[in-house]
Amino acid sequence: MRGVMTLGAGTALVGSMLVTAAASAQCTIDPNPNFVAIDSGCPVAGVADPNGGCNVVPNAFQATGDLSASNLVFTIGGTCGQDPVAGSRDIDWFSFTVTDACFVNISVAMTFPDGSPSTSTIAFVGEFNADGTPNCDSVNGFAFAACPAAFPEFFAQPGTYMCIITTDFAAGGGLPCESPYTATVSGRLPQYTECGAPGTGNCGIVNAATPGCEDVACCETVCTVDPLCCIIGWDTQCAAQAQLPTAAGGCGVFVYNCQPGAGAPANDCATAAPVVNLDEVVAWNNANASNDGPNTGQCGANNRRDVWFIAQAPADGNMIVIANSPGQDIVLSAYNLGTSPTVDGSQLANNFVGCLDNAGIGGEATTLVGVTAGNYYLWRIGEWDDPANTGVPGAGDVTITVERVVYDTGIHTAICNNGTATNLGLSSGPVAATFPQRWLAVPFSVTDPDGAGPETSWRLTLMQPEGFVPAGAVNEKLNWIIWSRNGFVAPNYATDQIASGQLDFPATLGANGEANIPMDLVLEAGDYYLTVFPSAVGNPCLINDGQAVLSNFAWFIGAPGGIVPTDGTSFYCLRSVTQQGTGPASEVVNAGTTTPCSNPAGAGFANYSLPANFQVCDGDSPASKLYSAALHILGNPEPAEKNPCPTDLDGNGVTDAADLAALLGGWGQSGATDLDGNGSTDAADLAALLGSWGACP
Repeated sequence: MRGVMTLGAGTALVGSMLVTAAASAQCTIDPNPNFVAIDSGCPVAGVADPNGGCNVVPNAFQATGDLSASNLVFTIGGTCGQDPVAGSRDIDWFSFTVTDACFVNISVAMTFPDGSPSTSTIAFVGEFNADGTPNCDSVNGFAFAACPAAFPEFFAQPGTYMCIITTDFAAGGGLPCESPYTATVSGRLPQYTECGAPGTGNCGIVNAATPGCEDVACCETVCTVDPLCCIIGWDTQCAAQAQLPTAAGGCGVFVYNCQPGAGAPANDCATAAPVVNLDEVVAWNNANASNDGPNTGQCGANNRRDVWFIAQAPADGNMIVIANSPGQDIVLSAYNLGTSPTVDGSQLANNFVGCLDNAGIGGEATTLVGVTAGNYYLWRIGEWDDPANTGVPGAGDVTITVERVVYDTGIHTAICNNGTATNLGLSSGPVAATFPQRWLAVPFSVTDPDGAGPETSWRLTLMQPEGFVPAGAVNEKLNWIIWSRNGFVAPNYATDQIASGQLDFPATLGANGEANIPMDLVLEAGDYYLTVFPSAVGNPCLINDGQAVLSNFAWFIGAPGGIVPTDGTSFYCLRSVTQQGTGPASEVVNAGTTTPCSNPAGAGFANYSLPANFQVCDGDSPASKLYSAALHILGNPEPAEKNPCPTDLDGNGVTDAADLAALLGGWGQSGATDLDGNGSTDAADLAALLGSWGACP
């Protein structure tokens, strides 16, 4: 059985960001729009959506109008909706062209089929690249609870842009299929020709001899408030207005300026931030610090005083920061410096990654996901700038660690199911009465952390399988088992099990369907299988026990970097047919009980191959790229235990003549006989062996 979640004309929007917004005006559908959507509403299985945009291969955008000085408005009509039974929704992707630079406004009037106003409209906007290909990573959008939906105005240089219209896909949300809408795309020409002119300079910096500044959108905003900024010159007042947050009527332009006062800490300025060692507790004190970081609306919580630290990622993974502040409420902010630890203050706003202000007095802890090996990350610890903050600046400490990537398939992508992009998941768990224990066994490998040195194992800290919960499943616990893998031999439930565990099923899955499974397990380099499956009280763990509660975690496939073993029949992974055999004492148990989920008469795993109608969606030949299930494993190298008796070369517990003979036989060579590790077995190694003669300690 498969768990299948189809998002109709596409999957979740690539590279999208979604926030909530409101709108107000008249909710009216135009019966005669300039352009009409060419699709027929909610998708049909096996039928490609002709305006499926980035979610179909090849990308399919419906071309609409042009915005120019002589044509500043056009309308698009269509229908949207979701089909919760079929598990799909309609997503309409349109392209439009901006001929003359202008401010673009997009509003969407959408109603239920009965004409009542929509309570769930989603509008996205993105860009096309200079070569005419869509930039799917540029898509950003808003969810609107009112009709019409008014997308925030944005400035557009000449080029091609995309507009995407859809509705909510949450359970019980969204609109039914064939809900009509009208999208109005309009342009507003700049009022001030001085804005954007070459040589006018940064809007946040005074240039009193020249009217206007280089950022057209910011320049228009400031000159609307003070027209003299675009008539006489960009003076101190104009620059100050540009530096205000957008919520205060400014542009959020950041201008770096650090002027440490008396008694300021050495890391008061971002440009003086020290590179700290990982896993080391580092003290800080912001009592006399100034504020030189951006307070431009990038983070909802601004800072009064800040200090700075830099940490380098030794490998790909997640960077964890724990900052203690016993006497004050602080804000953590992160900046990606790239491959150099040098801080360019003027680029802080561009280097901004994110910020956190969840807790009150005492400190903050956060994880920066997806750091890159070799990159430097700048961390800002600032006092929360709020009149209600009763804390006082002073001493604290910070510890920065990195969870390294042990194994990673990459984020899952859509699989083409008869030509339709589908987020396909393979069910794992007690998914039906005929499959009381339908486990998916996914292959993965753990390599030696340092290639061939003293670190031969990893201490796993986090496993993240990607998947979703099919409708009707009841998941109370999440279980996992790791088995050893011997070529293409299916694992034996009892004898091949390395470790297992159980935790509460996550209340929510991550943005890509990640189920976070915290770990503390030392795993040697080698080849393994992993299964992850949910359970709940009442699961049919024992065959034909009459229970009706079903649990299911549909493990996403489509991860492009996974292991795809083959034994001549091209099996993709392993799936259990019925209950597995009795396992060791550490096996997982039914949710809410102490009863092992086992059956002495159970069968083992069988090969599983993707059906022929499932193909990759990136245009490559299906034979040139095979996909695996999406899985990420993080951890840190685990040093091997130090050999207490390195001179006992044959391991018999005594340094004796046999060891002496072995050392002389390896004279001049590297390896086990090179006791001091200088690359050659020599007199120093001989002296060490003779000095340890006798029984090992």
